[in-house]
Amino acid sequence: MIKKFGFTLTEMLVTLSIVGVIAAMTVPTLMSKYQKEAQTVQIRKASQELANAIDMFITAEGKTSLVATGIFDNVDAFITSNLKVVKTCASNDTSCFATSYRSIDNSQTGTVNCNGNSYVLANSAAICINEVLAIVVNDDEDEDGGISGWNPDLNNRPILNNWGKPYLTVLMDTNGAEKPNIGGRDMFTFYITKKGEVQGSSPDQRFSACICRLGEDCDCPTQVDRCKASPLGAECFNTLISSNWKMDY
Repeated sequence: MIKKFGFTLTEMLVTLSIVGVIAAMTVPTLMSKYQKEAQTVQIRKASQELANAIDMFITAEGKTSLVATGIFDNVDAFITSNLKVVKTCASNDTSCFATSYRSIDNSQTGTVNCNGNSYVLANSAAICINEVLAIVVNDDEDEDGGISGWNPDLNNRPILNNWGKPYLTVLMDTNGAEKPNIGGRDMFTFYITKKGEVQGSSPDQRFSACICRLGEDCDCPTQVDRCKASPLGAECFNTLISSNWKMDY
């Protein structure tokens, strides 16, 4: 008689249990990696579309830099004319963005404050572009005619001298109000310089981060990972560029 061999029910259950444990350990990691790759593709694509629109705008106006164009007279007109807008939210309408965002390290929460209108684009990204005045302190005269010298105010602190020519701050959620609503994941803050270049750090960040009097000891706050601590993704765009578009933070 030929005997037939097979797995017992107990052996099958043990095998399935082992497979289940391995899956429980590896699937979340794989899913997180996939989500980060997808989020990186989204912000890279959306920011590149904005950069292309700015380049075309500068060329169309026959200028060599953004500051020489008329964009600062009407940023909203630039957005509606050069980007594919599917929804417009007035300054008192926050529905284009999520109601709240949190930082990667869960230490901070924040909301998007747009000076003017915000928009949802055809690529599903929500965007708000604010005009900001660049500042300079204790520098020699720069290319934009900044005032040099130390000017203490009544509280013996430095006065930040205005360049008089602005740059643009861009707040962008790559999938609108949809989750995860986390700075550095789907929410990013980056900047458009006066030349029309997209960059991750504020043009005046070196002055606003920690200001000290010349010739005196400076007790600046301990440096933190601004990307992981920012609910609106400050510095995360810069980190992505530096790491060759890998979301390894």
